[in-house]
Amino acid sequence: MTLLFDPSLYSAISLIGLTWTLLTLFLMFSPTGKRLLSNPLGIVIAAAALFPSLWLVTSQIKVLTALTGSIPPLDVQFGYHQPEIVQFAQALNEGGRKMYAQFQLGADTLAPPGFCCFLMCVYRSTVRSQVVRTLCDGMAFVYLVSVLIANSLMPVIILNYPAQDGLALSTLYWLIPLCDTIKYSVHGLAWLTIVTAWLWQLVGMMRARKSS
Repeated sequence: MTLLFDPSLYSAISLIGLTWTLLTLFLMFSPTGKRLLSNPLGIVIAAAALFPSLWLVTSQIKVLTALTGSIPPLDVQFGYHQPEIVQFAQALNEGGRKMYAQFQLGADTLAPPGFCCFLMCVYRSTVRSQVVRTLCDGMAFVYLVSVLIANSLMPVIILNYPAQDGLALSTLYWLIPLCDTIKYSVHGLAWLTIVTAWLWQLVGMMRARKSS
């Protein structure tokens, strides 16, 4: 764990990602944040902030994939396990493993709060049901926490490779894939819930027109 205190793993982007994450938590839980994200204009602002983050993350993913000889980074693999982690780490040389750790603690800190803010703007400004909005708040929180755990602790595995034994590393080898699986699953479930709410609202509107 002490590896995470190496200052060379961090950059100005890491600070931006941390600030954005704290802002996202404020918007998630505070009355002011809920009010701000209920404005439909927030969707446009969140999308505009998310786009450059995605561009930066995607460009670095391409570089890392090239370094491994076409093995994509673990972040974009759904349902991976310890063998996939070992295969990816083995395909990187020592410099490549440090580069991946810097990516996890740098550029990859931008996408999670970006996705989370965009998600919150969409359901808070378009979904009428308070119950559904509260449910989506819970899923947004689970998404953000799971991805933060995975991104923050994956460098411990990568930088310790080829070591895989010991209580801490053994725990991380099952915890991090679980967090990434939760991340993708909850994010997808949140969008499914939103689309279902939209359809239900549309049905309600059509019924109201017929009855009038």
